[in-house]
Amino acid sequence: MSLIALDETRFGLAHQRDCARAYGLILAGQAHSRGDLSRLLDLRSTSTSRVVGDLVARRLVIETTGEATGRGRPSAILLAHNRRIGASVIHVSSQSLFGALVDLSGHLVTERRMPIEAEASNETIAEAMAALARTLLEAMPPGMSHAGTAVSLSGLIDLRRGQWLLASRWPRMRGLDVEAVLAPIAGPVEICRNLDAELRARAARDPEQFSGGTLLLHWGWGIGLAYAEDGRPFAPAGSFGELGHWRLAALGDRPCGCGNTGCLETGAALWALLPALRRHWPALDEDEKRLSRQFAGLDLLALPEIDTACRTLARALANACRLLFPARIAVSGPFASNPQLWAHFNALFRAEGTMDGFAVPDLVSVDASQLYEIHGAAAPLLSRAAEALLLNSA
Repeated sequence: MSLIALDETRFGLAHQRDCARAYGLILAGQAHSRGDLSRLLDLRSTSTSRVVGDLVARRLVIETTGEATGRGRPSAILLAHNRRIGASVIHVSSQSLFGALVDLSGHLVTERRMPIEAEASNETIAEAMAALARTLLEAMPPGMSHAGTAVSLSGLIDLRRGQWLLASRWPRMRGLDVEAVLAPIAGPVEICRNLDAELRARAARDPEQFSGGTLLLHWGWGIGLAYAEDGRPFAPAGSFGELGHWRLAALGDRPCGCGNTGCLETGAALWALLPALRRHWPALDEDEKRLSRQFAGLDLLALPEIDTACRTLARALANACRLLFPARIAVSGPFASNPQLWAHFNALFRAEGTMDGFAVPDLVSVDASQLYEIHGAAAPLLSRAAEALLLNSA
């Protein structure tokens, strides 16, 4: 597997395009030798030698000697040098910031976690981000080039200015200039919405499943959604998909971390439901991955708060469908791991119906995995770094 997606329009010279195409074939495991490249790209042996020479010189490809199968010299094998480039990813999970260093194949070279108290200020969160960025740089193996730092965030974001406006996890944090914090340490900095990054990676991994219009709903610590058309996420320069902060009269004046009252999250998000859940199951974790395993065998529907959460979220999601008209909806998060709750939520959503002439979208649960988010956040930086090396092909 490779996280690289090369944009051939960036390469103005024929040799650069040949290098990019050859590198793409090697990354995808479709070419393993000079002969494969000559055949697949219809290149003469001299052109193939020049292409391979440039890729090896830039350490994007390793050429190794294979075993001899008969008389003569053994054939050489071409392998992508997956640790030639790495990218740092900083992302959010529950009440923590996580850092990961990822290589071209999507392998996590190292991971770090830094818990952040709920009352943390801009300064505290900025210090944590800076410390993670330095730690990830120090963990780079010899010979790896750093493509930059991707920051995958929940809450409200101003992508143009590189600012994290607010997050319900840390209500004291407002307008944190993420780019200013990280660019001097481990730039360039790429900031994205966490669900956009996850949806991008899921669509790249399984394009048929994500053809047409797809909504990705995350129902966990917070509630948010992303939308993609044929695998291309709709990612505006500002915030989008804050379903959890739609205000509902039925939720009255319950305070929300965004500063408003009656937001959907106050009645359906994990942060709001966890106190009631822990009265029945005190050992419940805050980490969504571990909580998914805990939720799987519990009778969550025995709690009236959970039934209310299902009903309010089902209606909000049905209304979102009248805005975006997706063909399918993928739901991730710990609540979707409970079979009885999922069946109940599915039935409630279908009962909401749709408009005449439109089918109710398919509703499927998907395993929550932060690896999708990490891969989707890192991919643009890694692709641009690889393109920069290929553009230097003489």
